[in-house]
Amino acid sequence: MASFNTFPSFLARWFQCEREENAHPRWKVPMTPTLKTKLHVTTDSRFLPLLQDSVRILAEIGGLSGRDILALELATEEAFLNIREHAYPDGTNGGVFLHGEIAAGELRLAFGDEGLPFDPAKIEKARFETAGGATEGLGLGLKLIHHAVDAVRWINQGKDGKELRLVKRLPGSDAIQAPAPQSMGMPQAPMQRYAIRPLQPDDALQVSRMFWLAYGYTYRFEQFYRPEGLLELVQEGKLVSYVAVAENGEVTGHAGMLRSGQAAMAEMVALVVSPSHRGRGLQAALTDALALKAQEMNLFGLSFGAVTSHAISQREVAKFGAHPCGLDLATISPFGFKALGLEGMPPQRESFLHCFKYLVDPPPASVHVPARHREIVERIYAKLQRPLVPGEPDRRDMPGRYAVSFNKMDNKGMITVKDADSRQWREILRATIDLIDIAGADLVCLDLPLLQPQTSLLCEQAENAGYHFAGIWPHEAEDNGDLLRLTRLSTKIDFDRFQFFDPFAREIASYVGAEMERASAAAAAL
Repeated sequence: MASFNTFPSFLARWFQCEREENAHPRWKVPMTPTLKTKLHVTTDSRFLPLLQDSVRILAEIGGLSGRDILALELATEEAFLNIREHAYPDGTNGGVFLHGEIAAGELRLAFGDEGLPFDPAKIEKARFETAGGATEGLGLGLKLIHHAVDAVRWINQGKDGKELRLVKRLPGSDAIQAPAPQSMGMPQAPMQRYAIRPLQPDDALQVSRMFWLAYGYTYRFEQFYRPEGLLELVQEGKLVSYVAVAENGEVTGHAGMLRSGQAAMAEMVALVVSPSHRGRGLQAALTDALALKAQEMNLFGLSFGAVTSHAISQREVAKFGAHPCGLDLATISPFGFKALGLEGMPPQRESFLHCFKYLVDPPPASVHVPARHREIVERIYAKLQRPLVPGEPDRRDMPGRYAVSFNKMDNKGMITVKDADSRQWREILRATIDLIDIAGADLVCLDLPLLQPQTSLLCEQAENAGYHFAGIWPHEAEDNGDLLRLTRLSTKIDFDRFQFFDPFAREIASYVGAEMERASAAAAAL
């Protein structure tokens, strides 16, 4: 006997279906930020279509594409069969529970049972993020589940059984999302002194709550909403975290430096100030403290990614002394920045202005770029006050190395060339096509090491195939040199919506836009 509290006929009375030509129906929920459903069936295979129908309806409400909906239906089948075969191996007609929820830009599905206990570690780690994980060693069924969603987690609940929890991020325009909390009405705290110091374990919960107060659940890095996730980044040495603390012990601000590998630089991230303590200079104080820490760590400097939806954060970056050097186009999905107050605008993937500040005297740079980019590259290095020197001739005759990755959450492909070899261009092109046509990437970034002479040839080949110049990323190459970033977009970007504080940032954007048009024309002529 099936029982559930949300049924298609009930939904039809509450949701208005908007049908567009050649598109899936999109359901809109009036005046409610969340939707929850519950469904309880048995392992009788005749109930499987009922589970799939429930998941499909939720996916349609969330505005997912037909391909994503089909993948979720397959994942539902695999979850059901897994419960039937492993939770009730003796053929018992046991219970299967499906809890569905749409909230904060996510579709969350929980498949539960009260069958045989098991150890999730024997399948994989308890928490698995498909955006950065690997599926080697998993069976085909589990791979289908992982490829259908953005996060997978098994939960043991003791006597209450166990759950398989799936999370699928939803597109920004039609998804049901909880609005970011409004901070306008929060009273201002009294003027006082603040201490700036490294994060301590007891601070983590306050930091997570502060992110919610400032952004709702719209901030890009999910770890900052979980105190244990924030502390894990700090303990692993990936994040240097500083806080501002009021006289009563309240954590009122946070800023961090995110490091990857052994690179001699760090990215400034997670800068937030409690709404009731703004206007006190805490952002500048936190940034200055991290800059001193970076110097103690013998870093070359700090990079910044400032949104282009508005110029406020760019202004603060400019005050700190960082200079624009590239445009990180369409890097995350549009739903990631509801806190900017731009919900009325048509959705567009968020782009960032990449900036850099040296904390030491800039070292000379040797770069290998095609002649047509020489002028803009020289201007970027001049702004960074970094002298250019002639590059070394190409004497190596070893095969190149490159790495390919796909971030499912942001729908973004990355190809990072570590040892440049123009003879490998066909392989790189094949990887590009696979990322776009098979993985469905909205964009692919190709990073080339500027110290290496073969980079100039690879750049020419890539730009003839639709890639275009996006800027310079200082000290992010594996050889500790700079990266030349090329981008190939498969989604539209309206450059007129970009806002810039620094005139040179507008100059870079104009150059990138012109190069994008040139590369598109070249690719179309192939």
